[in-house]
Amino acid sequence: MIDLFIVCIYLIITLSVGFFCGRGVNTMRDFAVSNKSFPTVAMLSTVFATCIGGDDLLGDTERAYSVGIIFLLISIAQCGNVFFTAQFVAPKIIKDFSDKISIGEIMENLYGKYGRIVCGISNMLFTLGFVAVQVSCIGYVCNSLLGVSHIYGTIIGSLIVIAYSAFGGIRSVVFTDAVQFGVLIIGIPLIASVVLGQVGGFNGLISKLPPEYLNVGPSNKLFYGYMFTVFAFLFPNFLSVDIQRILMAKDVKQARSSLRWTSALYIPFYVILSIIGLCAYILFPGIEDPNTVFLKVLSESLPVVIKGIAVSAVLAVIMSTADSFLNSAAISAIDDLAPFLYRKKIGDNIKLRLARIITIVFGISSIFITMCSFDSIVEFLLFFFNFWMPVVSAPMLLYIFNFKTDVSTYLVSTIFGFIILFTYRNFVPEEFEMASQFVGMMATFFGMIILGKFRNRLYPIKSLVK
Repeated sequence: MIDLFIVCIYLIITLSVGFFCGRGVNTMRDFAVSNKSFPTVAMLSTVFATCIGGDDLLGDTERAYSVGIIFLLISIAQCGNVFFTAQFVAPKIIKDFSDKISIGEIMENLYGKYGRIVCGISNMLFTLGFVAVQVSCIGYVCNSLLGVSHIYGTIIGSLIVIAYSAFGGIRSVVFTDAVQFGVLIIGIPLIASVVLGQVGGFNGLISKLPPEYLNVGPSNKLFYGYMFTVFAFLFPNFLSVDIQRILMAKDVKQARSSLRWTSALYIPFYVILSIIGLCAYILFPGIEDPNTVFLKVLSESLPVVIKGIAVSAVLAVIMSTADSFLNSAAISAIDDLAPFLYRKKIGDNIKLRLARIITIVFGISSIFITMCSFDSIVEFLLFFFNFWMPVVSAPMLLYIFNFKTDVSTYLVSTIFGFIILFTYRNFVPEEFEMASQFVGMMATFFGMIILGKFRNRLYPIKSLVK
């Protein structure tokens, strides 16, 4: 009862902060990026809390439990991704597009209305899948730790996120993320500390693991597939929520600072998750569903009070990611697609109401997507990345190198990227599949360069972007 009380207090505080801070949202710009007045601490909190989701908690611990420490290399590779974004992407985005509110508007500036429409569709497909992963994790938590059925837990937890996200937009998201950031940086290390003590500390952990779980060299059968994935993860993916955070920043300095600190915090956080997964391998060998490894640790290894804090931390991680992606999906639907589907000009007040409705619709839709069957949460998430990187990441990467093509070259290259992507997935060994979205992105990227040069449609970006 004490643990349940702690969790309820956390949920009440989150909901209260969301509604309190979401007051005064009167325009679509307020809903999307607010007024660029967030303090740097809040920006760091929302960037880090958004990047770390339920897929990391359940997915990374499941991978550590299933294959050993080698998966940690893939997780840490994302540090390079975020650092690259801080150094090269953020300054250029702010310099060229500081007045925009979404990546869809950037794509329209580069590739016209078709670029914006394709970006909007891609963002909604990817976001629905990503939010589905988070709400599914909420269901797992409620089922394993609170005794509520998976579907009912998913619905209850999701409705809380949907409520404050729809009401206050990005303001509610940022300030609830700040609360959630505080909870997770206390709760997750606390879990690792407890379970590490139960296996005899670091020395006990290392001595009890099988040799293959500590092998990160070429003799590991997963080595080459994982190293290719590490290389792929070093490239920026230009997620809509990341670009949104950059556009929310006061200036380049704030954007860089929040992203750099996020990159630095990634390393200890992913190490902690790997420790939890490896400890679980010793404490709970032979778990039937590895996706529940993290929850098994919470339900059977933690004492009262610590368990309540830990469950709150888990929910904080999940909710802080789900709310950000819901907000991004609503912006794409209203800002990127609605103007082209409905030819008459839509007033700002109507846009704001529609954004709130879309947030609710997308949140509910994601619940149904959780019924899709995937063997691994990581697999589920990476599958939906395939709808994003060939379509948006590739042209944005070309933009970072100060080039663009015409619309027809972009669209043809995107189709080529998808063909290569799905061909790759069907013919490579399973351990290489995780990098399929990177393969699709690079196919589109080089397709735009080669076809653009062949057709004399490869242009220097500085002469076209105002």
